[in-house]
Amino acid sequence: MKVSRLVLITVVLLGIVGLTAFWGGSPAVPVDGSIDEIIPESGSAQTLSSTWYCAAGGLGESAASTHEVLLANPSNEVVPVRLTAYNAQGLVGEPKTIASVAQQVTPVDVNAVFGGSELSVMAEFDSGALAVQHRITTATSADSVPCSTTSSERWFFPAQTSVLGSSALLVLFNPFSADAGVDITAAVVDGLRSPKEWAGIVVPAGTSRVIDLGQYVQRRDQFSVAVQLRNGNLIAESAQSFDIAAAGDAPAERGLRLQLGVPEARSGWTFAGGFKGSGVKEELVVYNPGRQVASVIIQVTPYGGASDPPEPFELSVPAKRFLVLDLSAEQRVPDTGFHSIRVETSAKTPVVTARTTQLFGPPTAAAEPAAGSAAPAVGTRPNETLGVAIGTATPVYARRWTMPAVRTGPEQQPMVLIHNPTAGIVTVDLQALAGKAAPIEIATALEVAAGDSLYVPLAVQQLTGVADWVVSLRASDSVAVEQLQTFATQNDLSFGSAVPVLANR
Repeated sequence: MKVSRLVLITVVLLGIVGLTAFWGGSPAVPVDGSIDEIIPESGSAQTLSSTWYCAAGGLGESAASTHEVLLANPSNEVVPVRLTAYNAQGLVGEPKTIASVAQQVTPVDVNAVFGGSELSVMAEFDSGALAVQHRITTATSADSVPCSTTSSERWFFPAQTSVLGSSALLVLFNPFSADAGVDITAAVVDGLRSPKEWAGIVVPAGTSRVIDLGQYVQRRDQFSVAVQLRNGNLIAESAQSFDIAAAGDAPAERGLRLQLGVPEARSGWTFAGGFKGSGVKEELVVYNPGRQVASVIIQVTPYGGASDPPEPFELSVPAKRFLVLDLSAEQRVPDTGFHSIRVETSAKTPVVTARTTQLFGPPTAAAEPAAGSAAPAVGTRPNETLGVAIGTATPVYARRWTMPAVRTGPEQQPMVLIHNPTAGIVTVDLQALAGKAAPIEIATALEVAAGDSLYVPLAVQQLTGVADWVVSLRASDSVAVEQLQTFATQNDLSFGSAVPVLANR
């Protein structure tokens, strides 16, 4: 064999070995006994205090909306919660104390309680066990996401849109005692945008400010946003609404996307679930806020297919730019069932990622389970025919998770999606808390195979009527968990991370 050919084969083999080592060598970090506030997290009843921040309060003038703060209390004690509301002028009314009922969700209509609209809310209480989610609802759209448990000097939003028929509002919430100075930059396909109006924005102490991103980044299908503070701290959240009529081959797009900003780029991210198929557009957006090119590997694994997953995707994301992977167009990802998504890059070039989901038609008949039969193990997408959702991945795993406010009722299809990143079988228990009654056992000792995933429908017979339930998950080892909810009245959906429960908080 020629020396040159031998050298070439050696290089190729070393490249394959290197890729394999890179893929398996940077797992997400278990967080059961540590604090990592890159995503909202809760703790135990022994924690002395906790504060949650719900920044976005509505959609501005684009639509009348209802804003609810949902207090999920899995503990056995009533917990008084102090709610304080803010707008651009400062405090709105006096702080209100709400009794959060034990083992229940206590909903608070923010507009009614404080006599205003578009309000940001801070929730404070003397317990770590509670989790706080908020929900914005209009006549034709709805979304519900956990509020933030941390402030930050920077926030990233990988997937924003400003096409005609949509709005993109950035809410900067500063409930603290010092003013905050902010610079905003948008990454678009052909460069960076930093309008002078976005330089040195002042958010006074004790106020909330709304920035209409579409005023300065116009008619863009996709752009990413970085919020960098010059001084102070704040919480940033985006609210995106869509009401776009069908045109040509482009389907109608309608719904609401809420997204809490991501305070830090990371080298590893996990989505426990995702789906594509008939009437679905699913995209993965990878944003690189750093100064070097990021080489990114994306492993999409169909549920039940961990032993033989498809070939991973590889992206080279330029510095200060984003790339979009249209999973809907990729044949190596099956059209039926759910799949998990793992995004990895070098620790020197961390990234931020988001998964966007658009529904524009019903599922195919073949994807629906037969009447009276159990749902297939791979999962069946919701029946909604419109709706949008955006999900932030988790960089951490945990043994305990909370779904703070699972909406049930006629035609609702809530579900939990669980990914097992470990090398062994993980067993999972799921309970819905029922106040003074005994918890409702949704599932006991469910097995999730090594590297595989599982979905569990939450529209079980015991969860009747229109209500919000606290759903608690316990696993024998660390897992990633997402919550998917539907809103039948609005024909919309919500799809994103659940809240990890940390033992030492």
